[in-house]
Amino acid sequence: MGNYIIKKILNNNAVIATKDDVEVILTGKAIGFDLKKDSIIPNYRINSVFVKASSTNEDYTSILNSIDKNILGISEEIIYMCEEKLKVKLNKAIHISLPDHISFAITRLKQNIKIENPFLKDLAILYPKEYELASKAVSLVNNRLGIRFPDGEIGFICLHINAAIHSQNVNESISYTKKINETITLISKLLKRDFDKNSMEYVRTVTHLKFMLERTLSGKPIKNPLLNSIKKEFYHEFDTGIKIALKIESLFNVRVSEDEIGYIALHLKRLCEI
Repeated sequence: MGNYIIKKILNNNAVIATKDDVEVILTGKAIGFDLKKDSIIPNYRINSVFVKASSTNEDYTSILNSIDKNILGISEEIIYMCEEKLKVKLNKAIHISLPDHISFAITRLKQNIKIENPFLKDLAILYPKEYELASKAVSLVNNRLGIRFPDGEIGFICLHINAAIHSQNVNESISYTKKINETITLISKLLKRDFDKNSMEYVRTVTHLKFMLERTLSGKPIKNPLLNSIKKEFYHEFDTGIKIALKIESLFNVRVSEDEIGYIALHLKRLCEI
């Protein structure tokens, strides 16, 4: 097996190379730094390999040819940062979706087209690690390109990172967040109270739903030793919990156990006492 030989340097973070007569695109932080055409690329610099023959990598080639190389380089730095911090390998699709998103977001910014992100607070609660990395990513883009992304872009980039972690389409992450938001809206309606999204009660409610859903979706139910007492003492909250559970079942196509409904009832009781 031969080494990767540089055919063309796209920027410090992406190069076109050949190995055993196969042309590939290599990405990695500073992969092209201080190297020239026909140089051998050290293996430790290589983060991702794209074989140009595949359809996905034809898309990536198109991205390379159509997007500013500075945006591509920044995107690769962001991806590298996320993989280092999260200790996971992100799905390769993010090498296409992230620079494409950043490029389009910059175009919108220049044309003064504003797109609000209504789920910003929810995303910060649901995906705290991804949100923190997305915040750093936006700062990096702003500083390198001399622009000013709105805070909403933190949420959008957070969704891209989360989708890449779970090998999902970004739309799946958006759909999940929307469903959580719908559930919170129902809780607000049933309790006849509005939530302040900056309040601790809102954070606790979203967090509770997140972990309950993770247990339910993964088929890891938990027992509620207080279930019978909850049914008797907090019958009104339990009845409300059933309505919320039915909504969750409809949205997520799952079955919510009585044990989980009991925990929802306890959470509702606490909300009513605040």
